[in-house]
Amino acid sequence: MKLLLTILKVLITVLISGLSARHMAGQDETQPLSPLLDMVSVDPATGFAIIRWLPSPSPDVGSYVVYTFSGGTATAIDTVRSPYITEYTHTASAARYRSVAYVVAAVDSSLNISPLSNSLSTVWLIAEDDICTAAVTVTWTRYENPNHPATGYLLNILTETGGSLPAVTLPYEETTYTFTGYEPETGYCFHVTAVSEGTPLASSNSACVTTGSEVAPEWVKIDAITVSRAGLRVYTRYDPATVMNTFRLYRYNTAASSWEEAATSAGTAGEVFFNLPGADTTTVNLFRVSAVNSCGLASTLSEPARNMVLAIFLNGTRIDLRWNRPSLPGSEFFSVWRDTGDGPRGVAAAFADTTWSDDYEGFAGDVTAAAVVYHITAKGSSSPEETPAHRSSAAVIEATENIFMPNAFTPAIPGENAIFMPQFTFMPSRYDFRIWSRTGVLLFSTTDPAEGWDGRHNGVTMPPGVYLWSLKLTTPSGRTENRNGTVTILP
Repeated sequence: MKLLLTILKVLITVLISGLSARHMAGQDETQPLSPLLDMVSVDPATGFAIIRWLPSPSPDVGSYVVYTFSGGTATAIDTVRSPYITEYTHTASAARYRSVAYVVAAVDSSLNISPLSNSLSTVWLIAEDDICTAAVTVTWTRYENPNHPATGYLLNILTETGGSLPAVTLPYEETTYTFTGYEPETGYCFHVTAVSEGTPLASSNSACVTTGSEVAPEWVKIDAITVSRAGLRVYTRYDPATVMNTFRLYRYNTAASSWEEAATSAGTAGEVFFNLPGADTTTVNLFRVSAVNSCGLASTLSEPARNMVLAIFLNGTRIDLRWNRPSLPGSEFFSVWRDTGDGPRGVAAAFADTTWSDDYEGFAGDVTAAAVVYHITAKGSSSPEETPAHRSSAAVIEATENIFMPNAFTPAIPGENAIFMPQFTFMPSRYDFRIWSRTGVLLFSTTDPAEGWDGRHNGVTMPPGVYLWSLKLTTPSGRTENRNGTVTILP
């Protein structure tokens, strides 16, 4: 070991003596001309920086020194010991973490070093995934090289499976791009290439992200809006493949020309329901539903739908109904329901018009309530059978409580006038009808509104003449009627 140190000391002494001798003998001290740094790029696959330059015009250049350059200070990283090699790959470059500037200098045979070349910097790119907006924001530093000016960028997008998406062409002024529509829990890598009229110039580092796991539903659909005295209920279906289970109902405010939140509800197995107690059911409102991600932001939106408002118009005994369509496409089929006191019954079905007419005389005898109530249901032709139907607001008309008593009948002649009984525009809730002779003999009595007197007593037809009757009943509105009169049996 001591021998090796002695030899090294001798060699260093000889080298220093030789350099001093050449200097004292008038050795060349002229600096060579600087090389021109032509291109700085990054290999996206490795993160290595690739530096290229044009040779120094000086004839006796023997090597080149490569430097990083920051804050006006050049730090040598390596020497290329050949005048014919004008490219260097910096494998320890920090270009994968930040933009790095480089310069080069030429060294001649007399070990004179040229002034530093021009400085060029790598393009540095970062990518950040925002799960709230389901988007990746890609940002990069601007490519700047007066020797090879760029006209734009190509943003390259690679997937974790080794595939690639179509490159995105961007203008030179852009240094940010938002990538949307990605697959959840998937790796994507991005890098940009500066181009001049389509010709590649320099690339950035590659930045990779793994996207979030929130899967937005592909579709959300309002199936039905039902109206009741309690308010509104909105039935909605959605893509069950989503991991989002919070949904928001919006109502359009026509005065403010904006959508306003009306309710929030949790979904289960592809279904979600919204209740709006006390909602105005006499006004047509526009609604839509959106999924809500974990950041509280609206995601997939449904098509708008409206609550149905039914209007009713009377013209004598004619009843006209009109209503609005619940959806904007307007492809529903409608059914009309009428409640005369014993629950709603369908009276018309599967038609596309939004008007319908009824005649009170056709059902007057069935009325057992103080009012006749109508409502409309609607269902789209493509709606699954198990989904509920839209239901309109109710339209009400007061029951017509008229009683008509004939004053004569002909039991001996078969026909419509062979039976004596009251005629109603309603169905009484309590009923008592009796017939007497003029001497006070009870000839007939019934509590059945559908039963009348056929002019007989104990199987014997009574002779023509005047007979007495009494009627006691309660109308659907609760009014009690007590009436008396006479009827004549005609020969």
